[in-house]
Amino acid sequence: MSVSGTDLLSLQGNIKRDPAGYSDEFQMQWRHYKACLALFLLKPDQPGGEFSELVNFIAQVSNSYPQHTGGFAAEISELLDKHHAVLEPTLRQTLVKALILLRNRQQLSPTQLLPLLFRLFRVQDKALRQLVFRHITADIKNANRKQRNERLNRAVQNFMYSVIQDEHEGSAKKGLAVLTEMWRRHVWRDARTVNVIAAATQHKSSRIMLAAVKFFLGQDLVSEGDNADDSDSDAEDKAVVSAASREDIYAAFHKGTNSSKKKKQKKLKRVQASVKRQQRKEDGTRHETFAALQLLHDPQGFAEKLFKRLQHGNERFETRMAMLNLISRTVGVHKLLLLNFYPFLQKYIAPNQRDVTVVLAALVQACHEVVPPDTLAPVLRQLVDQFVHDKARPEVMTIGLKTVREICVRCPLVMNPELLQDLTAYKKFREKQVSSAARGLIGLFRELAPSMLEKRDRGRGADVGAHPMQYGATQIATRIEGAEMLEQALLDGRFDSDGQLVSEGEGEEGEEEEGSELSGGKMDLSGSEEEGEEVEGGSGSEAWSSDGEEEEEAGSGDDEEPAAAAAAAVAEATNSGGEEEEEEEEEDGSDGERAAKRRKTAAPAKPQAPGKEPQAGSIAQLKKQLTAAKAAGEAEQAAAAAAAQQQQEQDVAAPAGVPLEWGRILSSEDFDKIRQLQHRKMVDTAMQKHGLKSASSRQRARAAAEGEADEMMALKGRLAVVNEERLDPEDLRGRHKWRKDKEERMKSVLEGREGREFGARSTLKKQKTGGLSNREKDKRKRLPYAARSGQVKKRLAKNKTKSAKNQKGKVRG
Repeated sequence: MSVSGTDLLSLQGNIKRDPAGYSDEFQMQWRHYKACLALFLLKPDQPGGEFSELVNFIAQVSNSYPQHTGGFAAEISELLDKHHAVLEPTLRQTLVKALILLRNRQQLSPTQLLPLLFRLFRVQDKALRQLVFRHITADIKNANRKQRNERLNRAVQNFMYSVIQDEHEGSAKKGLAVLTEMWRRHVWRDARTVNVIAAATQHKSSRIMLAAVKFFLGQDLVSEGDNADDSDSDAEDKAVVSAASREDIYAAFHKGTNSSKKKKQKKLKRVQASVKRQQRKEDGTRHETFAALQLLHDPQGFAEKLFKRLQHGNERFETRMAMLNLISRTVGVHKLLLLNFYPFLQKYIAPNQRDVTVVLAALVQACHEVVPPDTLAPVLRQLVDQFVHDKARPEVMTIGLKTVREICVRCPLVMNPELLQDLTAYKKFREKQVSSAARGLIGLFRELAPSMLEKRDRGRGADVGAHPMQYGATQIATRIEGAEMLEQALLDGRFDSDGQLVSEGEGEEGEEEEGSELSGGKMDLSGSEEEGEEVEGGSGSEAWSSDGEEEEEAGSGDDEEPAAAAAAAVAEATNSGGEEEEEEEEEDGSDGERAAKRRKTAAPAKPQAPGKEPQAGSIAQLKKQLTAAKAAGEAEQAAAAAAAQQQQEQDVAAPAGVPLEWGRILSSEDFDKIRQLQHRKMVDTAMQKHGLKSASSRQRARAAAEGEADEMMALKGRLAVVNEERLDPEDLRGRHKWRKDKEERMKSVLEGREGREFGARSTLKKQKTGGLSNREKDKRKRLPYAARSGQVKKRLAKNKTKSAKNQKGKVRG
C-alpha cells in the first residue's frame, strides 16, 4: 500500500510519540519497503522517488523497532557499495544521509561505515564528496571530544594507510585531507598520524605527494580555487579587523537606532570571529612546522626516499623546490647525513638560476655540525666563485655573503683563514648592503674564531685562543650551565633581597659615598652643636647627653621623620642662632659688655627638671628626633641584612663538594639570577675592550658593552636551536635601490607634470573649455544700486551708438 510523502511524515511523528500504538502501520510500511527494494535491485539506475521516501522514513523510526530493522543498515550499505556508480545522485545522497543518521544514533559502528564512505570518494559527485568529508571529520572529532578514543583512533589510522596508498587519486587525496584536518583541529596529534601522512610522499600521484610535502612545510592543503577564496577571506578579515577601532565599539553600543546598533554589533562579532580564526591559523602553522617533523619514525629513510624521487622524477619546478625545502628541513632538524644532497645542490648555485634564494636557503638549512667540512668545501667554493667577486652585481654579492655567514653559523669548520680574509675585504665596498654583509661575517668570527681574522678586524681584547670544536668533538654537560657561577655568587652575597645582582665595584663605591656623607653630617652636627651651646646657654648639650628615657620621650612622637630632614632642621636652627649672635655683637660696642656676654654664655647650664621635656621646635628636640630616626633606620637595615643572610644560608645549605643543584630543584628565580650573572660576565669581558679615560667614556663603554652582551646572548641562544629554524629566502636579499630604465624614469617625470600648463597663452585659451566671460563676471558682481544703474545706462548708450552706425552703413550701401 503506497502512502504519500505527507502521510509518511505524519506517521513518522506519531510513531516517535507512541511506537507501540503504531506498530501495525510500521510493519505495513516495512513490507512495502522490502517489495520496493526487490524491484529496485532489478534496475538500479531507475529514479527512486517512492523508494527514497521509504528509506528516509525507515531511518528516522528504526530506533523505535530495532527487532525489525536489524538488517536495514547492511542492506543500504550493500546497495551503495555495489551500485554507487549508477545510482541517481539524489537517491545516492539520500541513502548516504540515512547511514549517517544511523551512525549518529549509534546504530552503526564507525569501522563498518568508514570503509564504504572512503570508497564513495571515487564517485564524480562533488556535493556527495563534501557531505562525506564533513561527516568523517565531525564523527572522529565527536568521538574524541570528552576523552581520546584510542581504540577507534588506532583502527581508523591503520585503515588510513590503505586509503593513502590507494591508486585512485580522489580517494587518496580525500584521505590525506581528513588526516591533515584532524591534525589542524588538534584531534590527532600523534606519531601515527604523522607517519601515515609521510607515507603519502611516496604516492605515485604528484598532487598527493605535493600535498603531503606542503603539510610538513606548514602549509594547508587547498586547491587553487580554495587558495583564492582563502586569500579573499583573509583580506576581508584583515580589512574588517583594521576597521574595528575603539570608536566603532563605542558606536555599536551607544550611537544610532536599535536596528543600526544591532548591525554594528553583528559586525563586531564577525571581527572577533575573524581574529580568532587568524590566530588559529597562525598557531596551527607554527605547530605543524616542527612538531610533525620531530615525530617521524625513520627520518633518514624518509629523506633518502624523497631525495631519490627528486633525483629521478620529472615533476614541475615548484614541486621540486618544495621537495628540496622539505629534505633540507628534515636533514637540519634531525642532523642527518645525506652526503649526496650537497653535490646535487651545487649545480643549482648560480646567479641566473630561477628562485636561487630558495635553493640557497635549502643549502643553509641542510648544514649542521655533523656534516663533514670536506663535503661542504666544494659547495662553499662554488658559492663564492659565482656570487662574490668584483664583477658581480651588488645584490648578488649581498646574497652570497649572507649565505656564507649563515653556513658558517651552522658549520664554522668549513671556513679557512685565506677565504675569510678575502671575503672580509669587502667591508669597505662602495655599496652599503655589501659592506654590511661583510661586517656581519667579521662580527660572527670575532666570537667563533678571532685568530682567523686579520689583526685589525679582531677588535680590542679579542680572545685569540677561542676556536670552534673539532669535527666529531662533543661537550658533555655534567652540571646546569651557570650553576657554578650562581653558587659562588650566593656565597659572596652578590644578590640583594629583590634578587637583583649587585656588582662588587658598585657596592664599594656606594659604601664610600655613604661614608663620606655620614662623616660630613657628623662634622656639621658637631659644629652646630657648638653654636647651639653658645646660643641656648648649654641646654642643647644637656638635652643631647640626657638620660635614655628622656631621649625616647622626645623622639617617640616623630620616629617616622627622615634623618636627613631632622639634620637639615638642626643646621638651619643653629645657623639662625649664629646670625642673631653676630647681630647682637655688632650692636654692643664695648669690649666689657662683649666679655660679660661671653662669660654668661660660657657659664654652666642649669640642670633640667626631671620629667620636663624639651621645648617644641628647639634644637634639643630636633637632635633627639634625628637620633631616633637613625636608630630606626639601623634596625631596619639590620633586619634586612639578617633576612638576606638567612636566605643565602638556605641557598648554600649543601654539603661541601656537592653541587648546588643536586640538593634542590632550581626555580625560575635561580635561572633569572644565572642569566644576570652571564650577562654581567659578558659585559665585563666587553668592557675590557674599551678604554676608560673619563666618566663620559666609561658610560659610553658600558653602553656599548651592554649592547655587545645582548648580541652575544642572542647569538648563543640562536645557536642552540639554529638547526630547527626555518630560513626565509627573502632574508638573504639586501635592500638595494634598483636602477630604473628609461621608460620608468619618463613615467615618473610625466607624473610630476600633471596639473601644470605649458605652451603659448593663446593656445591655452583655445584649449580652455568652460568658465565665464567678462560680461558674465560683471553681472555677478555685487555692486550698489547707483553703480549698477550706471552700468546699465552706459551699456544702453553704447548699444544705441552701435545701432546708429549700423543703420548709416546700410543707408550708404
